Amino acid sequence: MAEVIKADWDDLAREMDLWADVGQAPTLWWRDDDAVAATPALAELRRVAGGPVALAVIPAAPDRPLAQSLADFLADWPGAFVLQHGISHRSHASAGAKNSEFPATLDLAMRVEGLEMGMERLQNMFGAQFLPVLTPPWNRIADDLLPHLAGLGYRGLSRFDEPPYRKSATHPRLVEVNTQVDVIDWRGSRGFVGEGPALGRLVGHLAARRSGMAAPELPTGILTHHLVHDTATWRFLENLQDWLAKRGVGQVFVLPSRLWPAMGPSQERGRL
Repeated sequence: MAEVIKADWDDLAREMDLWADVGQAPTLWWRDDDAVAATPALAELRRVAGGPVALAVIPAAPDRPLAQSLADFLADWPGAFVLQHGISHRSHASAGAKNSEFPATLDLAMRVEGLEMGMERLQNMFGAQFLPVLTPPWNRIADDLLPHLAGLGYRGLSRFDEPPYRKSATHPRLVEVNTQVDVIDWRGSRGFVGEGPALGRLVGHLAARRSGMAAPELPTGILTHHLVHDTATWRFLENLQDWLAKRGVGQVFVLPSRLWPAMGPSQERGRL
C-alpha cells in the first residue's frame, strides 16, 4: 500500500508555479467508474464537472443492466465519453486472491469472447461517444490478455497507478493512460478520502511528472465513482475546479478523445 501523503492548496499552488517556471502547464483528465443508467448522481456529476469526463460503463452487469436511459442522457452531454468497464464487473479470482474480472486462471478464450461482446454492445449503444479503451474492474488484468487487446480493436487501457508510476505502455499499439487521484477511501470509511490525502496524491503525481519519475506528457488522472459520492466528495470536486479557474487554468482537463485518438496501423502509439 502506498504511503498516504497529505498536501494543501498552498502546496498545489507551489507545484503549479514550478511548472510555470519552466514554461509548462500541467494537464489533468477525469475518469468516473460504474455507470449503467441515468441517475440523480450522474446528473450531479454533469453539473459539477466543468470539463470533459470519461465514463467507464459496465456493458453487461446482471444486477445492474445497461439502460437506454444512459445513452439518452449522454447524447445531450458533449463533454462525456464512454470507456468499457470490463464485461459484467464480476470477480473471477480464485479464493483468497484479490478481486479481478480478468485473472489468468480464467480461460483466455472466455475472456476474449466476453470483451468482444461488451465492446460491440457499447459501440452500438453510444456510437461516436464510445472510445475502445478497456478499464478493468478493480484496475486489475492478467498480463496474458494484454497482447490480444489491440487485435480486438482496443486503442488503450486505463488502470489506477501508484508510485512507482508506470512510464511506458504495457504492450505495443496500446496507449495506457491511468488515474492516480482516487477521491474515495475504499480501505476505510468508503466516503471521501479527505482533502489532505486527495491533494497529496494530486501534488505528488504532478511533481513526479515534472521531475521525470512519471511520464510528463500523460495527464494526471482524477478517479471518481459518482454512485457513492458523499457531500464532502462533491464539495472537493467543486472546490478543485473553482481553484483551478481562479488560477486561470480552468481548461486543464484533457478531452479523452485526444488521449486515445483513432490511429492508422502505421502510426506510433502514445502520440497525443
